[in-house]
Amino acid sequence: MVLDTECMEKVSVFLSAKGLEKIGMFSGKIDPFAVLYEVDPGNGRLIPMGITNVAQDQTDPNWTTTFVLNYHFEAIQEFLVKVYHNDGTALPADVNKVNLAKQHWIGDVRFRLSNLMCARSQKVTSTFSTDAKGEVIVRGEVMHNTRDNLIVTFACNKLINKEGFFSTSDPFIQASRMNEDGTWTVVWQNEHVNNSLNPRWAQTKISMASLCNGDIDRPLKFDIFDYEKSGKHVFMGLVNASVRDLISSNGAAMNVVEPLKQAKKGAKYLNSGTLHATYCYIEENPTFSDFIAGGCEISLVVAVDFTASNGDPAAPNSLHYISPVGTPNSYQQAIQAVGNVLEPYDTDKLYPVYGFGAKLKDAAGKYGAVQHCFPVYGGGLEVQGVDGILQAYKDSLQHVMLSGPTLFAPLINATCQRAAASLCSQEKQSYTILLILTDGTINDLEATKAALVAASKTPMSVIIIGVGNADFSEMDALDSDKEMLSSCGVVAARDIVQFVSFKEFILKGTAKLAEEVLYEVPSQVLLYMKQNSIKPNPATN
Repeated sequence: MVLDTECMEKVSVFLSAKGLEKIGMFSGKIDPFAVLYEVDPGNGRLIPMGITNVAQDQTDPNWTTTFVLNYHFEAIQEFLVKVYHNDGTALPADVNKVNLAKQHWIGDVRFRLSNLMCARSQKVTSTFSTDAKGEVIVRGEVMHNTRDNLIVTFACNKLINKEGFFSTSDPFIQASRMNEDGTWTVVWQNEHVNNSLNPRWAQTKISMASLCNGDIDRPLKFDIFDYEKSGKHVFMGLVNASVRDLISSNGAAMNVVEPLKQAKKGAKYLNSGTLHATYCYIEENPTFSDFIAGGCEISLVVAVDFTASNGDPAAPNSLHYISPVGTPNSYQQAIQAVGNVLEPYDTDKLYPVYGFGAKLKDAAGKYGAVQHCFPVYGGGLEVQGVDGILQAYKDSLQHVMLSGPTLFAPLINATCQRAAASLCSQEKQSYTILLILTDGTINDLEATKAALVAASKTPMSVIIIGVGNADFSEMDALDSDKEMLSSCGVVAARDIVQFVSFKEFILKGTAKLAEEVLYEVPSQVLLYMKQNSIKPNPATN
């Protein structure tokens, strides 16, 4: 759940192995990789979590892949590591697309996440369940809540050639971070540069969580190797430096050192070349929680479909039927599910509730023209809490005549004006979510697209929940999961729409409904803040 409602931590897990046996009597090599699975506690089913890189011809592989797991201290979380020898084919990054039946299986090890996190140095070593030689080392570390990246351009000068007189080395850099027990874990590697002792690499972006867990003073080691197709890369030297050291170097030369050569030559030894980190800085990417902790308020606006296609509210088969025994209808369930999740993020708990597609009674008791955006209480009165929203919904059914058509643009435009009027700024941070509950297709699709494109520049998102059995295929045109929404040649600044059909969650439960519709909201908030150069304020009480 992306709104941090669960009590959990994220753990970085790293895999390595030692003493693996080479495959084949004559080839005498092993190209190992590993697949991590979570064991379903209910039925024992293996759930693939990811796959490592292939370590070419390595009996003691240090895989660079970082697995990020959710750690629940109250649960038994068992994981399985399967180690394979690669058959020579390139492996896709998606583990579900790998034909593991064609790979040479070496063996398995199991571990519990709780045992890993309680182990000394948060490291467990296990032998294979089969008679295969070798052992697998699993290391874990609680992640700091960081989305920041290190932006850096690496270059080297005057490296020592390791290829003899007739060829030139092909250097690459491998970064490792120091663990609490003084050992090192490989966390990043770049591409090799062919035939160069003065290599220049393109600007790169490295996750601070993976590189140093957000600690800019954590010791790091940058090993430089001469790339070999066989996987037996030749060591060219290393540089010890933290992220702070890289940034403060301002591109100045850092000595590349070969420890054995340094020990042999003593004071006469200067270096084996130099490493330069230029244009080096931390790209800040705050989390949704950072904004919430800094006082950003999430406001909810609710809009309910009162078109005639819902059926007569007095009839039991109507989508608006209010059960005399208290059984909530689909509208009530959706309001409660989404409202209960968002309510803690709104300080005043006051919500505007609108209706659309209905005729309202005037003072003389006559119904007027169809209204496409009206407050359910006259004068635009806001209601208190989720219970207030539910009561307003029930009360509105007593004084509206269901009509039509179904128009979204007036609702979106009104909410857009409200969001813009909130004057979201660095000092006063706010974000509005419009929840539209509807039973049918849109009759103003092009106008709705235009309204959404305009709204994408304001601090708001739109959640649409389809109620009933109507054809909601048109809603997919509003959700920009595949390509950005556009209208009359104008492209939306960002994706702000999420649609789900309520009937898909009847069996899954309303908690899953809320999780699905709110899943994209944090990323939508973060993108708006980034586009408008708004950073989280210091945490408040």
